[in-house]
Amino acid sequence: MVPVGFDFDGNYFYVGGMNLLKSTKYKNVLQNNKVAIVIDDLKSVDPWDPRGMKIYGTANIVTRQGGYMDRTGHSNSQYIRIVLKRSGVGELTSPYL
Repeated sequence: MVPVGFDFDGNYFYVGGMNLLKSTKYKNVLQNNKVAIVIDDLKSVDPWDPRGMKIYGTANIVTRQGGYMDRTGHSNSQYIRIVLKRSGVGELTSPYL
């Protein structure tokens, strides 16, 4: 598991990075497009209240303008787009923390 930055546009998660095309995650997606992403945060520090979810899907490489990397000073228009695995309403797993 590796920390990543991401965007969510309401339909897809986009994962990028400064050297995405040289990254292990990029090479892994080219070999096997089945992915999972874990998103966590702290609802509160006092009291300590972590939360999160694990999301499964399929990934592909896309060119995208206006993504979060444009705001970093290390703009790269290549992103890994994660299409959520859906079953009925959707398949976002329950919070794991």
